Amino acid sequence: MPNSIFDASPLRDEKAAYAYVEARIWPDGRVCPHCGVVDRSGSLKGKSTRIGVYKCYACRKPFTVKIGTIFEDSHVPMHLWLQAIVMMCGSKKGISSNQLHRTLGVTLRTAWHMSLRIRLAMDESGSGPLGGPGKTLESDETFIGYKDDGPTWEFHSGRGWRKKPAWGDRNAVLTLVEREGRARSIKLDSMKAVDVRAAVLSNADTKSDLKPTS
Repeated sequence: MPNSIFDASPLRDEKAAYAYVEARIWPDGRVCPHCGVVDRSGSLKGKSTRIGVYKCYACRKPFTVKIGTIFEDSHVPMHLWLQAIVMMCGSKKGISSNQLHRTLGVTLRTAWHMSLRIRLAMDESGSGPLGGPGKTLESDETFIGYKDDGPTWEFHSGRGWRKKPAWGDRNAVLTLVEREGRARSIKLDSMKAVDVRAAVLSNADTKSDLKPTS
């Protein structure tokens, strides 16, 4: 049988988890978050020293890869953070704080804070337009929800059976996907061409090659 993704060493071992994060945050060398000096630091190896602590030889201050990230000021082990990220990114219908709490063995409050930080890190609404010269964007529109006269469900209220009200107005949503890159969904006022065009122009680089999804 193929190994589970949770068998990967960064998701099980704390040192491997730090090494994995450091390789992505510092691809060009270790950067001191206090003074910005690159590759002028060394690992602290005292018996009581935490994993991943370095000392900058320029400003003489200690630091870790957590500073300036969603992991900062968190006492949750790094490998549990990576497990939570994998679970949230790999779940088609999302992961609740209760499920993170039960699976990771952290408190419900901690699970809530972790999921909030991870979702904020995923938010690219303020990260500029998608695409650019030589890049291809695909677009598609859909509705989420039902119309006012949509389907209803029956349920037992304790006094007999009755109809459950239908969901409210359905929401129009446009999604832009950058091939081999980012994706973004935008709530629209309507599916009119003028609203779709405005959403595309405000979220896509005009030098991109725009294609509808097939």
